[in-house]
Amino acid sequence: MALPFRKLCMALAAALAWAAAGMAAATAAATTPPPPDPEGAVVQELVVTAHAGGPAWWRASSANSTVYILGVPESAPKGLKWDQTLLKRRLDGANELVGPPRVTVGLGDLFALMSARRRFRVHGRMEDTLPPDLKARFLAVRASLNPDPRAYSGWTPLVASLLMVSDFRKRAHLEPFEPAASVERLARSRGLRIAPSGTYRFVPLVRAAETGLDASGPACMADALDEIEAGPERIETAAQGWARGDVAVALTAQRGYEKCLSSLPNGADLPTRAMADAADAIAQALATPGHAVAVVNLRALLAPGGVLERLKARGFRIARPGE
Repeated sequence: MALPFRKLCMALAAALAWAAAGMAAATAAATTPPPPDPEGAVVQELVVTAHAGGPAWWRASSANSTVYILGVPESAPKGLKWDQTLLKRRLDGANELVGPPRVTVGLGDLFALMSARRRFRVHGRMEDTLPPDLKARFLAVRASLNPDPRAYSGWTPLVASLLMVSDFRKRAHLEPFEPAASVERLARSRGLRIAPSGTYRFVPLVRAAETGLDASGPACMADALDEIEAGPERIETAAQGWARGDVAVALTAQRGYEKCLSSLPNGADLPTRAMADAADAIAQALATPGHAVAVVNLRALLAPGGVLERLKARGFRIARPGE
């Protein structure tokens, strides 16, 4: 079974919650700094405003082929309206759509979840293991998400933070697969082949979560609280900026799940690998005469060492929106 790559974040929270039936000792907050976030910065010269109407597009070209690249946010508010004129025009006659990566989940992966389940629960109240400032923020945010005073308290900080962000995004009516899912639907309606830019196993992230409970729990809780406290209005503003081609505004959405997962042991390896795989998939599409379309996470596209920089380093011509 395959899942859209960005759904991995929510799938992790749901799967861990399902599997975590045992009990384990609560852990104290660790002071180990998190690893660098590969998508935490962007190349500023690539941050532009499109003027053709609709979201911003980039182009990668070889001697006889072009790939039109649409950078997309992590998720979008339900019902977000955006001009799909350029998308439809570029899908017409395209060789293929280079789509988001996929995460594979097999029945055998349930055994990995079962073996890890005891590590995701705590004795007592999770909030009592947090530093005082995080505890105060957690209690205030919990009251806004769930009237149950025990909500999230039985989980480790890492799992609790993922569940909280999941609940917040549901309340904010975010669609985690959009706008990438709309692009894929339009491609299928035209009979285009959809080539995922990579395939990943679910279990390694579960293992990373298990080993990262002590070091990453407080950092993930802080990331979750940052996103929730920023509120849905910030997400809406960023989505509207993306829809009108204002890349700088599109990048202002607060990140929760994604930043948290990068702080896990070896967690930064996953987005870095995804950038490399997306660049490889686009390069492969550029080997076929004609044109193709690619949909890539916006931060992965624009990050230092991200997809566009990798393609440029391989000798492909890169054009920004409007060029």
